[in-house]
Formats: sequence, structure tokens, C-alpha cells
Amino acid sequence: MHILRHADLGGRPIVLFGHTPQPGRPLVDVFSLPPARAATMPLTDGELRRGLVVVSTLPNIQRHACVAQIVELEEKCAHRFPEVRIAHVSQDDAIHWREVDRYHPGIGAASYTLDGASESSRVSFTWGFGVGVLGHQRIAHGLFALREGVFIAAEIPFDQMHAPDIGGFLGALDTALAEVRPCE
Repeated sequence: MHILRHADLGGRPIVLFGHTPQPGRPLVDVFSLPPARAATMPLTDGELRRGLVVVSTLPNIQRHACVAQIVELEEKCAHRFPEVRIAHVSQDDAIHWREVDRYHPGIGAASYTLDGASESSRVSFTWGFGVGVLGHQRIAHGLFALREGVFIAAEIPFDQMHAPDIGGFLGALDTALAEVRPCE
């Protein structure tokens, strides 16, 4: 559980901060994030403590890597894990999500923003998911799976110019779920 980690952003070193989510670690952070798209209520820590949830964090919704992460995650989850709820979180104002609606109207996952969240919610979320970027308001790319509020898989890529390896993440999720499934 590293508090400070190094990453790369287009050949420029950046420092990520927060607790790296490890499998088995419960979500203890408290936050409320305003809805940005396909949601009417804020995303709260309580929401992430119910059922199977995948949280996708995005540094800049107007960049191709972020949109690709949203589209690929939703498509692959629908086939492999239809029971999973997906929540996308970015720093961007809700208006920036209009591009997703315009070019990918079939995307149904709820999206939330750190913009407009209280400072305590913002800090709590970024620390709890390990996606804070030192010296910046933006957050890092990441994928996280929680089951009943406990992290079971996480992926924060070193190269922050690219989306996380969604196939690899879903493979890790499949393995984590197989470990807790009863024998048939």
C-alpha cells in the first residue's frame, strides 16, 4: 500500500498519491460525488459497498484514451459480467460528458465528477483509490472492482497516456470471483 508512486505522462514523470487498493482491503473512505451523466443521485461510498461494482477513473474525458476506456469497459463487461454495475469518475465538469452522448449514445453506465464535490469528498476518493496526481486537479486512469465494499481487483497503469489493460483487468476480476464462488 504505497502512498506515493511514480508514473509517466507522455515522457514526463508524475507522482500519484493515495492508498494503492489491494485485494481484500475494505473501502473505508467516505465521499459523495456529483452525477455527470446517466445518473441523478451522487455516487457515495455506500453505493460501492453494495454488490459487485467496477469503478473506472478517467483523467480527461475529452481525450481518446478516456473515451476508449469507457466504451471498451462497458462492451466487455456486458458480455463477461452482466451483473456488474459500472461507475465512471472524472475530474471534468458534467458538460464534458456530452461528447460521449454524441458519439456513443449506447453507453449506459453512470458517470460522476469530482468537479463540484466537497474538498473532503475529493480528497477521500482520490486517497482511497490511489488516483490523486500530485500538483494537479486531474486524477489518474484506473480500474477497480469491489464486492460488497471490498477491493477484489485494481489496475492503475504506469503509462498514464493510455487506458488500463481492460482485458487483463477483467481476467483478474474473473479469477477473483472464481476464488469466492462455491463449488458446484
